[in-house]
Amino acid sequence: MVLLAAAGVLVGRGKVPAGGGWASNPGTSTFTGYAVLYPFGGTDEATSLAQTHASLDFPFQLTCVGATQDQAAGVMDAARAALIGVTPAVVGRTAYPVYPVPLSRPITRDDAVAPPVHYGTLQFHFRSDPA
Repeated sequence: MVLLAAAGVLVGRGKVPAGGGWASNPGTSTFTGYAVLYPFGGTDEATSLAQTHASLDFPFQLTCVGATQDQAAGVMDAARAALIGVTPAVVGRTAYPVYPVPLSRPITRDDAVAPPVHYGTLQFHFRSDPA
């Protein structure tokens, strides 16, 4: 989340971040695009039964939201630029660059909310080892 926030991407973990979405009246006020981070459980590779976290694989998803398809795509572009190839700082561990996981999904329009919003989904992965 730190990498995204540093790049100006408004992001919340599992929920809409403060300041994201409609400023006041939906459809007539400004909509601030945002991303919601959904971490997967991750997996670890133990080198022995006594060492439970040798290497950690951490996949995660970002759902990027905009009032328009173009706004959702803009949030997606900003998230990609902030994450792809960047190596996160993980205290006590050696981390590797974040890479995208190929995902073939179009930006979708949610007509179940009024006014509709658009969602784009990205998935990423990174790995870390003990330092």
